[in-house]
Amino acid sequence: MAMRELAKKRLNENLKQSVKYLTLVFNDFFILALIFLFGALMFWYAQAMKSMPTSLWFYKPLTGLLLWMPLLTGHLVTLLKDADMQFLFTQDERMDEYLKPMFNYSLVLPFILELLLAGILFPFATIKAGLNTPSYILLILTLFFIKVAELDIEQKNLYFGQKIKFSWISLAALLVSIFTTYYPIIGFAIAGLFASVKRNKQLLFDWRYAVESEKARKDRVYSIFSMFTDVEEKQVTIKRRKYLDFLLPKSIAKENPNLFLYRRSLLRNPEYLNLLVRMTAFAVLISWLVQDWRWALGLSCLVIFLTVYQLLPMATEFDSNIMYRVYPIVRDNRGKDLVKVLNLGLLIQWLLISVFWLVLLPIDSHLWISIAVLFVFTMIINYGYLSVRVKQQKIKR
Repeated sequence: MAMRELAKKRLNENLKQSVKYLTLVFNDFFILALIFLFGALMFWYAQAMKSMPTSLWFYKPLTGLLLWMPLLTGHLVTLLKDADMQFLFTQDERMDEYLKPMFNYSLVLPFILELLLAGILFPFATIKAGLNTPSYILLILTLFFIKVAELDIEQKNLYFGQKIKFSWISLAALLVSIFTTYYPIIGFAIAGLFASVKRNKQLLFDWRYAVESEKARKDRVYSIFSMFTDVEEKQVTIKRRKYLDFLLPKSIAKENPNLFLYRRSLLRNPEYLNLLVRMTAFAVLISWLVQDWRWALGLSCLVIFLTVYQLLPMATEFDSNIMYRVYPIVRDNRGKDLVKVLNLGLLIQWLLISVFWLVLLPIDSHLWISIAVLFVFTMIINYGYLSVRVKQQKIKR
């Protein structure tokens, strides 16, 4: 099989896998949350554009920095596997043929994100920062060129030789532009590209480095997917977090087996703990963006509901554990035990959201009422909706 055909075959398989997980990540509830978040962000953006002053000294550097952030995505995709070190190690001279489709594929995500962000920032850059339209377009094209140069260097890093992190060079170019203009970025990008072409030429392919780099890249992708759904390819590491032990009862005798397992699963399983932390941070972020108690209350209620909805798999988490099935554990009331455990997590979530409301939002009677309403909603979701859904899970006994 030709190396180019092998690359296309692996890209098709990777695309199918990504689509499978993306359909699970962007479910109806998450799409609804994104619509609310995007609407809140655009509302805040429109209101801020009316009141913020024009032509402040940090506007241009801020524009460049924001437009640089999409360049952090889209690292070079190689899809190399451990077995390739044995079966493809004689193909060093043909690796450029294999990597060319991978290179083009790696440009898709950062280019799409760059275009979307460029469209959103266009009013701020041209009206408030004082950039004219041709300069703004030149800046976007320059950032595209920088990403191409960065991926080219990543590709050359796959060969034996000194490894260079070009992202820091591009960031340095932006920092230089704070005191001059954005045009020095072009010089940095051209220099980086030509330097990468000269480097590592005629050297051997570093198979071990390439395989390990691809493993690290895929693990980052799987980590993002695992925030929203179960990822078969990712190994979950469950470990004790001593700083959270204060949330556990001091005496084990006060717990039945189900309470014991559910509490530790919530605090030590990164999938559930990260979900709780992420959704809490999400509620705080949208509250800060909207700066209105009505929107903050409605969106925070939605976040709490989505938190409970995504924690439902905990109900049947131990069904496949043979020891859980063998031991004489009473499972008739474990739905109630799960409700008790999640009640603690939701109360912590409500408390953190309320504290940040008092810090970020104007304090008045409406805010205190909103905090009370959010607490009542949390209890209804936990003891009402969650209890019903746990029964519908048809827990095995």
